[in-house]
Amino acid sequence: MKRYLSALCLLAVCLASYAQEQSPQIVQFLKEFPQRAGFNTHSYEFIDVKDTPAPKGYKAFYISHYGRHGSRSDWAGNYTYKVVRDILAQAKADGVALTPAGDSLLRESAFIYEKYDGMDGRLTPRGVREHRQLARRMYNRFPEVFRNGSKKIRAVSSTTPRCIVSMNGFTAQLLALQPDLDMDLDTGEKFYSYIAQGENGTVRARTQKALAARPAKPMDAQYVYKTLFQNPDEGKKYVQNEYAFLYGIYAVAKVAEANDIDDNLFRYLPFDAVYTFHEQNFLSAYLNECNSKLNGDIRLPLNKPLVDSLVVQADRVISGASRRAADLTFGHDWPFLGLCSYLGLEGVGDRLSTEDAAAQWMASWNCPFAANLQMIFYRKAGAPVLVKFLVNERETAIPALQAVQGPYYNWADVKAFLTTRVPHTQIVAHRGFWKGNAQNSIASLTQAQEFGCWGSEFDLHLTADDQVVVNHDATIGGTQIQTSSLEEVRKHTLKNGETVPTLEEYLKQGGKNKDCVLVLELKPHANAQREDVFIGKVLESLKANKLLDPKRVAFISFSYHICQELAKKCPGFTVQYLEGDKDPATVHADGINGIDYHFSYFKKHPEWVKEAHALGMSVNVWTVDNASDIRAMKELGVDQITTNDPDLTREILFGRR
Repeated sequence: MKRYLSALCLLAVCLASYAQEQSPQIVQFLKEFPQRAGFNTHSYEFIDVKDTPAPKGYKAFYISHYGRHGSRSDWAGNYTYKVVRDILAQAKADGVALTPAGDSLLRESAFIYEKYDGMDGRLTPRGVREHRQLARRMYNRFPEVFRNGSKKIRAVSSTTPRCIVSMNGFTAQLLALQPDLDMDLDTGEKFYSYIAQGENGTVRARTQKALAARPAKPMDAQYVYKTLFQNPDEGKKYVQNEYAFLYGIYAVAKVAEANDIDDNLFRYLPFDAVYTFHEQNFLSAYLNECNSKLNGDIRLPLNKPLVDSLVVQADRVISGASRRAADLTFGHDWPFLGLCSYLGLEGVGDRLSTEDAAAQWMASWNCPFAANLQMIFYRKAGAPVLVKFLVNERETAIPALQAVQGPYYNWADVKAFLTTRVPHTQIVAHRGFWKGNAQNSIASLTQAQEFGCWGSEFDLHLTADDQVVVNHDATIGGTQIQTSSLEEVRKHTLKNGETVPTLEEYLKQGGKNKDCVLVLELKPHANAQREDVFIGKVLESLKANKLLDPKRVAFISFSYHICQELAKKCPGFTVQYLEGDKDPATVHADGINGIDYHFSYFKKHPEWVKEAHALGMSVNVWTVDNASDIRAMKELGVDQITTNDPDLTREILFGRR
């Protein structure tokens, strides 16, 4: 509940500094059917659909499906539906007369709150009906898939109850239509991990920053008071938080359909307010979950496990290893948006700027309740397998690909395209993202995190009094770090004015972002004994800051001794040797599981990348700032590129330059 209140406060802050001129396209879209203003709480629109004839001789034989759960209650009704009901009920009880519209909203908000009954995200009866109807429409549209062949169907669901109930409604309808179907239903934590992959905190922070920077547009609260109270000034006295009241009305209106109220409850708000709330909600979703210019390159990798699972399932059917007629997956809205974006599907997956998305992204068509992606596979003897994509049952194109005919694509072409969507190679910011800052500063780490780098590298030394500090060179301002005290070292400042950071200080910022790996370079010291003390201090700090986790940190060093000791003390952690004087087999034989060499070594020995990967080793490369060198390392398939220019590297890795 606290998380909901925080989100509500954040939305209020965003709205205080948010909104642009209204898009005529979006205005028409909403006025044509006002309930669309609910965006992802808009119930599914069942429209007439037609199929473009398949190429001659091709027949549908397999369906791969991902469906969002059906209509549900929304979150924290105690802070939305109940607020509206209580304000209106108390005013009426105190003798403040409501208008007919006010009485109507009181009844409707009370009804919705009663149905909510304290259960966030509860599937409503309409949600079940949506999936039953979708199942009927799929069956009637592609009867040959279900009637021919093995009749085997597998359905898996997120572990969330509303998804499980949606799956049961869908599959029960298929069985009612064809009782001889061989149905297998499943759910579990391992399925959930790819069906409903988590969100990226860096992406969310970047989205909030972008939305907060948009110009302000006030909302006409007086319109609401006049609409609901016969004496607006008296009614206004019952509203302690004007924003919460207006948003509460919007919250009631946007789940009315889900509760089988087909009336337009958005009429209680001025259109400007409806437009603003709607835009805020869908724009936040687009920037957080889709292939936006702002965040798409950071967000898309999260969708890869889901896409990979669907590809594997389809290939097993095509090869004959599986005899299923359909694989049905039931999940949530954000993974659905991410999936369609990864596939590059027109509409949902368009790569847009923030302003272009605000002007043209058809939110409630793209992600209503029960939103679904259907991939219909076709075959003909002796010919390539074809596939077409249906987004919410509409034939949808992949603009980046050439279709064979109409909406039909060669499955081999689709798979080849998918391999280009997310580069294998990740970005490590060298000494942080220090443009406009200082190398190895806390500010440079923060900027690397905000940019969405996979990792941020920084350099460590041990002072004479056994304190670990962050700095690249062995000296700073003429002071030898390893033979001086912390006090002497800290007399110096970095170019941006920061005091030379200790590891403890650096880790405090590092711990704030779980999406950016901390790549610790432990510098060589005078002898093995000092290096052992050094290693112990570093591991002690990581443990104290709850960062001694192979998902949060990686180690690199020019000292072979340090690498070997870290490999022994931290099994399962990435440890990469930096010097470049040993081939992968030698490094691997000595227990070290990674190499991180200057790019010139890989130009001389390109075979080392494959050799290392064959041994299960990770491969990093430093420090790559030239476009041609970045491309060369990408082609070699290194795991990470350490660079002083994360901007350029990202553009090249994603094929945008």
